[in-house]
Amino acid sequence: MTIDHSKFSEDLAKRFDKETNDQARIASAIGYLFFFVPIVMHPESKFARYHCNQGLILLIIEFLGILGLAEIPKIGAYLSLLSLLFCLVCFIRGIILALRGMAKRIPFFGKLVIVDFDFLYSPDEL
Repeated sequence: MTIDHSKFSEDLAKRFDKETNDQARIASAIGYLFFFVPIVMHPESKFARYHCNQGLILLIIEFLGILGLAEIPKIGAYLSLLSLLFCLVCFIRGIILALRGMAKRIPFFGKLVIVDFDFLYSPDEL
């Protein structure tokens, strides 16, 4: 079984707003730290809602990594640390991509949709 890594590097921003302004980019970048900021500041922007969704997914993964994996005897602490490192890298990547006006998926979890950012596309199409 092979993983198609090209899906993680595909820029999805072209499917959203034609012109993403600087304020939406900054709000989207802040959304990786506080996931609700893009929806509050730019509720009409699909770009901002997409990054809100990705930030929320990372928050959930981080929460599960701390609580769930740490409980496994002997290797749990290492798995928890590994999941936190993954989230840290994805947070930094997401902030940089949002500031550049790009929308790329989180590896392995990017197809999850919690915040409906674009009802015209199903998760299978993304």
